Amino acid sequence: MSDPDLDTAQHFQSAAEAAVRSGDFERVVAFLAPDVECVTPQHSVQGVEAVTEELRRARPTERFDVEFETGDWRLLGNGRYSCELRALYRSKVSDGLSYSRDRSFEVTIRGGRVSRYEMRLAG
Repeated sequence: MSDPDLDTAQHFQSAAEAAVRSGDFERVVAFLAPDVECVTPQHSVQGVEAVTEELRRARPTERFDVEFETGDWRLLGNGRYSCELRALYRSKVSDGLSYSRDRSFEVTIRGGRVSRYEMRLAG
């Protein structure tokens, strides 16, 4: 049986990963509720523009490419879903792995849109 909210969470994450790689965040905006909240270990921001700016900060510099390894999504209830993710940053000069970041993400879907996006350090 299909879960439309889970589909939205997965498509949002795919769009966010593509945006971090390309710098084009237009597809991400389509998934966000107007009053979306983004919570990180450092701070919280609210609104589409603030959330897309927060995601832009995850972009690697021109010297790196980024790949993502996404774990399975888990249903937490009440429109909430979570997954683990590893971002692998590779040097364009040496083509080797330079560093990686492990993160835990939780999204809340309301009315077919992401109303809350929370990023935590995995571990």
